[in-house]
Amino acid sequence: MSKTTLARHRRDMRPNGRNWPLLLAAFIITGGSAKTSTIIMLAVTLALRGYKVRVFDFDHQRSASHILCAMDELPAGHPTIWELMHGASLEECSVPARYVSVPANPGASTQDDPQAGNAQYEMIEGLSIVPGSRNVKNFDTESAQDGMLLTWFRELCDAYDGDDDVWLLDLPASLSKLVVSALIPFQEEDEIVPPVLVTSKEATDLKATFEELAEMRKQQNARSRIRKTEPTIKHILMCGTPTPSRPDSEGDLTVAAMKETYGEHFTLHTVKWSGVIRQQHRRQAPVHAFGNRNAAPIEDYNKVATALGFQDLNPA
Repeated sequence: MSKTTLARHRRDMRPNGRNWPLLLAAFIITGGSAKTSTIIMLAVTLALRGYKVRVFDFDHQRSASHILCAMDELPAGHPTIWELMHGASLEECSVPARYVSVPANPGASTQDDPQAGNAQYEMIEGLSIVPGSRNVKNFDTESAQDGMLLTWFRELCDAYDGDDDVWLLDLPASLSKLVVSALIPFQEEDEIVPPVLVTSKEATDLKATFEELAEMRKQQNARSRIRKTEPTIKHILMCGTPTPSRPDSEGDLTVAAMKETYGEHFTLHTVKWSGVIRQQHRRQAPVHAFGNRNAAPIEDYNKVATALGFQDLNPA
């Protein structure tokens, strides 16, 4: 690939000269559809490529925070995304992302050394996370009482003066007011990347996602004629695609149907779902920390990162 081609496909981290970073969100209106796995894999991939990345965990289940050890050994009362929504600063609510390199072994602690046997961690350079909170379940009720709360994330973007390259948003599986608040700052250069497990159910939910996002855009833009909300989908991830060693006739049918339905207007990516991807939560570590370098998810998310315009700033 020529240098001219590289320059043409490299993402602009500050589209239209704005002050806040590029925004990417994993979102689809269905539960258990690889949203957190996609955010973790992309976040680590981009950090390894030399980008400064921050993850926002919007989901009350806090799976991204668990995998990136954002809740382990934090002081009691450490601010989370809930406090960020209510005026705390971005820096005080963020923590460095890390992973468990040596699991805890409680049997190793002794009276002389009570810390022996504690888990050991490795930092992930260039990657931070705003930990999630169970309190986000209260956002819709609270924002109904205080309409100004709905614009908290847009205000955060407007006030940002740091040097992050990209913010990745792990969103829950419904177009609630919480999710709407996260999507309000999105412009056409930002992207929603829906991860779709290749079953007929998720393919149907993708259609509903397009419909609800279109309605959300219509409603939000009717309220503001000056600054448009434009959450855009250009790439769709087909997760769990069959392989010769893991055949799946239902998956093959779904992949074929999605190519027929969306292939002309969207870039579709196949993401092979080897067993390592399911170990991220239990291990509290991304696949990059324990999987083979050529593990299918690592290879496939590297291809996705390149297709999204994130060229490797640290080529070997």
